[in-house]
Amino acid sequence: MNSQERVWAVLNQEPTDRVPIHIITLDGKICDEVLGKPARTTFDTIDELENQYPDDWVERINGILTNIEISIFSRSLEAAAQLGFDTVGAGYIPFIFENKNDMSDIFGRKYQIINTHGHIMPYYMDGLIKNREDWENFPKSDFSNIFMEAKKLYKTVLRRKKKCANPNMCIMAQDDYVSVFPPAWQSMGMNAFVRNLKKDPKLIKEILDFSTEIVIGLFKTYSELGAKVFFEASDLAFRSGPLLNPKYINKYVLPCMKRVTDEIHKLGGKIIFHSDGDITCLLDFIVSSGFDAVHCLEPPYVKLDPLKKKYGEKLSFLGNIDTSHVLVSGTKREVEDAVKFAIKNLGQDGGLIISPTNTHPAMNLKQIVWMIEATKKYGIYPNKL
Repeated sequence: MNSQERVWAVLNQEPTDRVPIHIITLDGKICDEVLGKPARTTFDTIDELENQYPDDWVERINGILTNIEISIFSRSLEAAAQLGFDTVGAGYIPFIFENKNDMSDIFGRKYQIINTHGHIMPYYMDGLIKNREDWENFPKSDFSNIFMEAKKLYKTVLRRKKKCANPNMCIMAQDDYVSVFPPAWQSMGMNAFVRNLKKDPKLIKEILDFSTEIVIGLFKTYSELGAKVFFEASDLAFRSGPLLNPKYINKYVLPCMKRVTDEIHKLGGKIIFHSDGDITCLLDFIVSSGFDAVHCLEPPYVKLDPLKKKYGEKLSFLGNIDTSHVLVSGTKREVEDAVKFAIKNLGQDGGLIISPTNTHPAMNLKQIVWMIEATKKYGIYPNKL
């Protein structure tokens, strides 16, 4: 089987030759180690534009942000293919530069720009919308322009996939930073979000509808270009449990998620739900929302023992490889044990895609390679773990 067939089989609860391997996106530091450093970093481009065009460099950098994102996702794809991943994500992120230190986005979120090895890492700071007046005065972006830029990005990444080391890689169309739930609360900050949830629930619904429409539009755009596998990145949990009382999640978030999953299924696709933290008590919500699979099953907060037995016929599973220690400084034995544990508990008879629980600059190439090698060694079906 090739990578696309392998991933599709898992999401359809069908037999496959081995456990596939996924990553959301390879961090730029890892890409540089695999592919070599690019001649110019994003920060080099910013400095050059600022020197050449001191009066309007911000406008100019915003004009080429899609090209910068294309380069980032293309390098992630190329490095992932060389390393042996079966699937990696890509998706347009509508950021807006304010200056060299700050960015915002179409939802009203503010970010600090962090330089990690020459690569931009947006660090969420706060939201600009604190009440209904702020929401009504907030300039709403032109959806058609967003979808046009998304089409340009995804089309280019697909074209470059044809020339990479694995032209049959599965590109997951993902909505990281443009998902259903995080933009709604982060556009306000959690305190203001909870306050409005009680005082003006209609406002919360309007903002959730706004983010949902963008997600659906983006996913339709990717589907038109051939995307079949979609990744909804809506963190809903801390390590200690849900961000909100589950009754509010079921009342306000579930209907939005159901709109998204229904649309994907109409398009003939499969869709994966992502959340960090302990999502154990949200698994019924994930099933009711119509998702085909769940990522990231973050250890040690999500216990694997009951998952396969209770949800194995309803959900496929992705993840469970720790990114706080195992893929940062773990020994080869620790990496292998983590892979074997996930396969034994979730991958018997299929239904599992091995994946790091997230991606960040502290992860190391050596441990990632060990994870891939262990999966290809112990994930062959039928396995006897």
